[in-house]
Amino acid sequence: DYTCSVCGATKTESIAKCAKYANTLTVKGKTATVKFANLKKKNQTVAQKNAFTVTKAQGKVTYKKSSVNKNITVNSSGKITVKKGLKKGTYKIKVKVTAAANTSYKSGSKTVTVTIKVK
Repeated sequence: DYTCSVCGATKTESIAKCAKYANTLTVKGKTATVKFANLKKKNQTVAQKNAFTVTKAQGKVTYKKSSVNKNITVNSSGKITVKKGLKKGTYKIKVKVTAAANTSYKSGSKTVTVTIKVK
């Protein structure tokens, strides 16, 4: 709104809604190690920060496993669970990382490969 300082007349102008920008989400997979001796006793977890890095995400970030391996799961906060009894070896899983849209940015997603070593 504008107001004239001399006569007091007002004027209102509207502006077009700004277009949302592409999400700047960057994701990089890591290699996480789980000890076989511990896995013989109970499920083991790997924190998100030890499995992959997520930077420049605009909006709330969620995670979902996109590859099939019934012995390794990923929850929506990025925690990976390796189920009890998994044999020694190297396992690769794909995780879809999604950043929700917000007022300035569109939603975006990237798929990352995480390596789990059981030794």
